[in-house]
Amino acid sequence: MDCATCDGASRGPIPSIECADPEKPFDMCKRKMPSTADPSCAAATATLCDPKLRTVNTGAECGADDDWYYFSPWRKPGSAGVFDSCGVAGGHPPPACTDNETHCFGGTYQPTLGARLGDHGSHTLPPTPTAVTWKAGAHVEVSWNILANHGGGYQYRLCPADATLDEECFQKTPLPFVGQQSLRWDGVNGGGGTRHYFDGTYVSEGTTPAGSMWAKNPLPRNDTHQTLASFAPPCDETPDCGQHSRKNKCKCSGMWGPFNVEIVDTVALPAELPAGEYVLGCRWDSEESNQIWTSCSDVTIVGKDAAA
Repeated sequence: MDCATCDGASRGPIPSIECADPEKPFDMCKRKMPSTADPSCAAATATLCDPKLRTVNTGAECGADDDWYYFSPWRKPGSAGVFDSCGVAGGHPPPACTDNETHCFGGTYQPTLGARLGDHGSHTLPPTPTAVTWKAGAHVEVSWNILANHGGGYQYRLCPADATLDEECFQKTPLPFVGQQSLRWDGVNGGGGTRHYFDGTYVSEGTTPAGSMWAKNPLPRNDTHQTLASFAPPCDETPDCGQHSRKNKCKCSGMWGPFNVEIVDTVALPAELPAGEYVLGCRWDSEESNQIWTSCSDVTIVGKDAAA
């Protein structure tokens, strides 16, 4: 939290890795030791302490030595800096990680026709025809899914497509959540599949930008001794479904996936949003790691009185 810059190398805050004190929260900026403090990092105090809003090690007292995830991005949503508000190919700058680098925690990335390792999504990827048109003031459905579950929570926001796609722009138009959340299994392009509705968990205090609404990741990571107490899954989970395994049979919990489930939300668009081309950003602040995951997609906004 509160770190202005990213290093792209420190995975944290798993208490068992070599560079962490297993008895204390993982503070990559060493803010508790002024003599070695990183000047790019401000003094940090978690704004999210309620166990009901946390996703891992929820039984630890906030700020105690065994609250390993105290400095994670989710503990002060939206406050940490990012490489790019639309994501970075591979999650870190070059060079690529190798098998011999024990402290390289970025992902591997195979070059494609569209991007190479370290490319920034905000200006490397060209705009694409949106094929999606929303009306200002409407309630619209959005969804995402998880490969590796890092707990935490997320937010959707908008930025005009012709603006600089950075945090300053996206933070001007965070989108509040409305109605219930749902899980959708085996849906195709937003249709079909099986749905399960439930009441989501949201936070608007202590967030960045101030007062903006964030949603808690509803899929619990009940997997290892490191994450300890998480929370109850939002669906009737299969007993002993194999949360540790990538080939698990879990429906709505675990470390990996589940790969066929989407987290579906409804967000409210501002009624006076000017018509035009926009970029929808999604930002996921992790709690189980010090990682932030961002992505963007193109969308067209028309006036609230536009014909259907």
